Amino acid sequence: MGYFFMNYDRHPGDIDFMDHSLQVAIGLPGRTEFFFQVAPVLRTNSVGQDPVGYPVPPLDLFVDLYPEPALRNGPIFLHAQEAPFKTYFVPNAVINPPGDGAFASSSGDSSLGLKFNIFSEERNHCFGLGVRAYAEFPLEKPEYNSANWRGLAGVSGERDVGIDLLFAKKHRSLEFLANVGYKKTGDPDRGVRVQFVNSGFDQPEFFLVGDPVESKLDLKDHFLLGAGMNVPLIEYWGQQAWFVSEFSYTRYVGSGTSVERLVHPAEIRLGLQFLFPGLRSVSVGAAWQLLFNSAGDGGLRTSNLVTPDGQKGDINFGELVDPNLFQEVGTYFVDRGATFSENSSKVFTTNNPEFDAWRNISTEPKRIIGQGGGGVIFFLTWRIARLW
Repeated sequence: MGYFFMNYDRHPGDIDFMDHSLQVAIGLPGRTEFFFQVAPVLRTNSVGQDPVGYPVPPLDLFVDLYPEPALRNGPIFLHAQEAPFKTYFVPNAVINPPGDGAFASSSGDSSLGLKFNIFSEERNHCFGLGVRAYAEFPLEKPEYNSANWRGLAGVSGERDVGIDLLFAKKHRSLEFLANVGYKKTGDPDRGVRVQFVNSGFDQPEFFLVGDPVESKLDLKDHFLLGAGMNVPLIEYWGQQAWFVSEFSYTRYVGSGTSVERLVHPAEIRLGLQFLFPGLRSVSVGAAWQLLFNSAGDGGLRTSNLVTPDGQKGDINFGELVDPNLFQEVGTYFVDRGATFSENSSKVFTTNNPEFDAWRNISTEPKRIIGQGGGGVIFFLTWRIARLW
């Protein structure tokens, strides 16, 4: 049985995760272990969002064909893979370093699975080898662009499944650990809804060009690598202390929705673990965590939702971005027969100069906030020899 608290960062968006988790593992006959983990609290804070230039999915994208097709190249989203639906904006919620504040405290995932021991040094094998399979189930139901912006972490709400190969080797007092795994992420049903329009006409039968086409958000799968080492340090009054270290790397693989500056996190953790005084079945520990790669802190980034010459920005008229603009632009579309999906971001891409007064997406490069930096881990483990 164990508890751990983990603080870490993910990019783009400089999202800071704070994850509280409880885990229970039970040994079963046949060298098999059942484990269950639940995250009752998951906080996701961010200062690096760009709510105007990079709308949060799901998105209603209206593409004007007049006077020429306003097709835009490149990513239109800025989100971390673990929290693609993070609600991002409340007017005037700006924090230092400069950014649009997005805070939330909700729940994470629960997971359950089985681990099977193939080789073990205790059974006179040269090394330990095991395989682990698991499924992760969401505890939060996404509300997408909800006014409840402080109450939602922004997770996908879909089930993930994964498998890991585990390796262990002891050499004298040292213990080496490694794992390689693959996690198949569930794809949400909603993503981008594209509607072509012709602003040269007012009549719905001519203004709307074809039916809206919707494609779900395609999240990339995870290829996972990890390696660690435990080293006994000192024993004081019968209490042992260990130095623990771990390196992990996540590679997002497979097809997926194009995301601005997707970062594959590589992290190292260094810490200490102790036996709890008077309770040799209980151990506590803490570690410092460093993310090596960020989204390019201090660099510049420009939205792709601009005219081909880069001189004019398109129109982001989502309710949470500018309620007054939404009323004006939304009325324009509704009067011409257009519809919106529920709780969506809304962008109108157009090269028509008649709409210049509505344009609000900046063409000026903005500073990237992607600090990465250090995080912390705290864990407590209680080993019970028998439950019966």
